[in-house]
Amino acid sequence: MDMNVIRWKLNEVMAQKRIRNKDLAKGLGITETSVYRLRKTDEMPRLSPERLNGLCAAIKCQPGDLLEWVPDDGSNQLALTDSTSLESSAQAVDSVKTQYTSHCERAFSFIVFVSEVSESA
Repeated sequence: MDMNVIRWKLNEVMAQKRIRNKDLAKGLGITETSVYRLRKTDEMPRLSPERLNGLCAAIKCQPGDLLEWVPDDGSNQLALTDSTSLESSAQAVDSVKTQYTSHCERAFSFIVFVSEVSESA
């Protein structure tokens, strides 16, 4: 099952705003290699609230600009032909919900934190 439903769009945002790895690295105080790694991943990386805040400040964007929810491709849908299949489907859905919720909660907590920091500034 493919669980990558939150897509990281740093590469696209940097391209749209014509920001170079070198410039972002300088603004964040990290190496160009680190920026390259952040930019080339499709999955949301683990970021501290400070790092996400730094990215948003350097790029002048909102945290939501860096994330995109992509609906599941449907490859994990189960055939519902009898009560056993229904029970299996319910268990599969619960498993997916747990994994998805964990990932979304982490992303949402970053967005809330940055919003609170922006409001207090």
